[in-house]
Amino acid sequence: MKYLFLFILFFSAALKIDAQELQFSQPVRLGTAVNSDDEELAPMLAPDGQTLYFSRAFHDKNIGGKYSGTDIWISTKDSNGNWTPAVNAGKPWNNKRSNAVIGISADGSTVYLSNAYNNKSGISFSKLVMGKWTKPELIAVPGINRDDFVSVYVHPSFDVVMISMKGKGSYGEEDLYVSLRDSVGNWSQPKNLGPSINTSGFENSPFLSIDKAKLFFSSNGHGGYGDADILVSERMYGTWDIWSVPRNLGESVNSSGFDGYFSIYADTIAYCARDLSKRGLNLYGFQVSYVINVLPSETRFLTDEELSEIFPKRISTRLDYNSGITSLTADQTEIIWFLANRILTRKDVSVLIWVREEEDSRSTLERRADILRALRLVGFDESRVSFSTDRIKPEVSKSGGGVIELLLFK
Repeated sequence: MKYLFLFILFFSAALKIDAQELQFSQPVRLGTAVNSDDEELAPMLAPDGQTLYFSRAFHDKNIGGKYSGTDIWISTKDSNGNWTPAVNAGKPWNNKRSNAVIGISADGSTVYLSNAYNNKSGISFSKLVMGKWTKPELIAVPGINRDDFVSVYVHPSFDVVMISMKGKGSYGEEDLYVSLRDSVGNWSQPKNLGPSINTSGFENSPFLSIDKAKLFFSSNGHGGYGDADILVSERMYGTWDIWSVPRNLGESVNSSGFDGYFSIYADTIAYCARDLSKRGLNLYGFQVSYVINVLPSETRFLTDEELSEIFPKRISTRLDYNSGITSLTADQTEIIWFLANRILTRKDVSVLIWVREEEDSRSTLERRADILRALRLVGFDESRVSFSTDRIKPEVSKSGGGVIELLLFK
């Protein structure tokens, strides 16, 4: 039998900790091969990483002319990894209305499109057959508002569609909705994602991570750095009804202008559209990496007296995991929520998750991810969470005592 020990320790640390699960480099504006003096938006990278689809507005070479709407343009990488001058995708994808690539199948052979083809507005698909793209065919997703601004993302698995639109019961200008495809190929009526995500402002340009766990979107209703910021929310407990409190991706991603149309690939590279000069959107790229915090070197654990002020009545914080249990139980989640809520406004107090196991295990990462999701759901700032994987438990008793402990085993 293996034992997994996980302790949550509350401490005050003088050092600022960057604990975001995803860390982004400073944005780099894609060169003139991709960006123009007009406007570029909605970047979508093909699975091979060599082809970038995006939409371009107000361009003389768009079908129908400068003011006819957006066209899909394509740039590919050369042998040196540089983007080549973009070309208009032409027919059958582009016409005199606004066109966009809104999803790509996992093998890259099917592209999902937003526009009206054959006088039928909505979502369509086009397949690569014998080196040529077929004429777009309509995908019958019901309930999409076709009168106002709509932005859509189709997941590569082709069983989830995320939609930004103003629908019945919307909280604001545009809300985020989800439509699911059943086993016989029928799509559900779009369902509003609820008030934890949607606001009285707008939420648009949704993008769902490949594991369907993270939803990235742009909003002007959650505060931030500029006109609209890019945020991320996590889907909880395998349902599409419960989402964590959205987190701003930070000032390396967001600017003082509009930021949106975010997409991320293999957790290594991401793209977005930004409007820094108020002259129109251009495309930017980010390098992405994962950050796992360790215990800061300057740490003072809370004393028993300090802990008693936060938790007048101590609760049992032992969480047992038997084999076969793969996620937090309702009782375990409630314990974490209770602890988080008691220090939610105590910005001077942070959390250390200490893990000890005889050998590295995927289950360790899953347990840690479960706890992070539970913390996010109540709006606990992830930058206040650190990790320690030392085999020896920190000697907190020598630095003031006071341990709140979660003990897990299988």
